[in-house]
Amino acid sequence: MGCTRWHQLDRYLYTAEVSQTFQSPFGRVWDLSELLRARSLQYWRPGKHLCVDEAIARFTGRASEVVIIKTKPTPEGFKIWCLANDGVVLNWLFHARGKGRGPVNLPTFTDADAQAFTPTESVPVALVLAVDADGQRLFPSGLHIVWDDNLFNTIPMLEYLRRQGTTTKETFEDAARVELQAEDVSVKGRARQKVAKELFSSSLMRLKTQFTKHMEWGEIRWDLSKSGEVLQAAWRDNQVVLFASTVAEPIQVIMKLRRRSKMSQNNKGIFEKAFGNEP
Repeated sequence: MGCTRWHQLDRYLYTAEVSQTFQSPFGRVWDLSELLRARSLQYWRPGKHLCVDEAIARFTGRASEVVIIKTKPTPEGFKIWCLANDGVVLNWLFHARGKGRGPVNLPTFTDADAQAFTPTESVPVALVLAVDADGQRLFPSGLHIVWDDNLFNTIPMLEYLRRQGTTTKETFEDAARVELQAEDVSVKGRARQKVAKELFSSSLMRLKTQFTKHMEWGEIRWDLSKSGEVLQAAWRDNQVVLFASTVAEPIQVIMKLRRRSKMSQNNKGIFEKAFGNEP
């Protein structure tokens, strides 16, 4: 087939069912997709570090599922949410754009906590906690660290993934649900505040949005979620960068040489103070 002109390709596809219909273009590759997923997990043993991010499979034809993100290396095509290890993609979800749409093969969660997640929050949860036909986790508990960006990160989602990867214990939310059953009105009110979704530290967010110039280059500030299970950080590089982690501790510091970034009128002061005349 490699030596055959494309317009003759139909000679090799004479057994195809031409009357077949699909709800989306992803249906056309579904069987192949599942085969690739099974083979990837069969032939590759995942290491400790997993990464969840989005990718775009190039496609410039006509389809409602096509997205255009001009800042991406591949600006036009189908968006796919991927979980990878050392460059090998091991699990993925297809994405359909438009109002009320999102990952098209997102599983139905039976866990009450997971059901409360938005479609975007659900992406890392679905990819990391995926199970095989026998109900066994594809990525066993306690073996992996998952890296993702702030597109997915919320405090409840990080706390939920932490609980799924560690020994069972009473959590902040578990205690709140017990308190909701109490007769004392004040106890119920406190429980409702606990159950409400916790946002990223407002103090750290203000550092990024209002007080960037008050932080020195390389300076880092910490905060904890209400449950004490998620460490949050604001770190000053060229700009203030926000992090959240259920793995790192603030006492863990790695000292390394850093190359000075290109100076501009906005960052000249902090780089001169930090680097002097050194590169």
